Amino acid sequence: MSFLYRSAITITRKQLFLDWANDIDDDGPALSQELADDRRTVYLVPESTQRPVLSELIDEFWESIFEEELASWMEDEDSWPSPLTREMFDEWFDAVATDSVFDLTPEEPLTEMDVEAAELEDVAQFCAWCEAELDQSAVRFVSFKLADRGRFAAREGLVFPVVIDDERVAVGIMSGDDSEAAREGRDVVFAACTSRCEKILRKVVSKALRKVPGAV
Repeated sequence: MSFLYRSAITITRKQLFLDWANDIDDDGPALSQELADDRRTVYLVPESTQRPVLSELIDEFWESIFEEELASWMEDEDSWPSPLTREMFDEWFDAVATDSVFDLTPEEPLTEMDVEAAELEDVAQFCAWCEAELDQSAVRFVSFKLADRGRFAAREGLVFPVVIDDERVAVGIMSGDDSEAAREGRDVVFAACTSRCEKILRKVVSKALRKVPGAV
């Protein structure tokens, strides 16, 4: 167990948020109060030596929380209410402050960045096809060029999973935009342990990418 130097704000969406969410997304599932209560969001804020004062925390962070809550339901900012105000925040959300936060699984990745770093480490250590541990002195690389690299810009420098079938996903790494690999057309690179796995990856990933818009 690890103590985190953070306090927390727990947010529950109120009826006005539910009305907005259901009004802009007629095709999706209805957001009920029961569902909203089951899916509260926790935001970590700076830890203090004194008990956190909720009103002061909301004064400082309400706009960031408001925008994140809206984006979690609808990314198109044109559909958001405007302008966002502090008074509106109180009408749309309930908030509760917590002064102590503990991590009960400190050995597990905590942040999105931690998860991505762990995924990159796995890709570098294991074959993208058979998942055997790689001999770094004999590793083989299989690379693919993307037809529309910009479409996948959010994955640059991160893992790039490709669905092969219902039971298998091959995971590679997308090169950085200014890297030598990108300049040479090696946009996505997979590691293989043997020539057999290399050949299989070239075949199955090439076929799978044809189903991904912008990939080929």
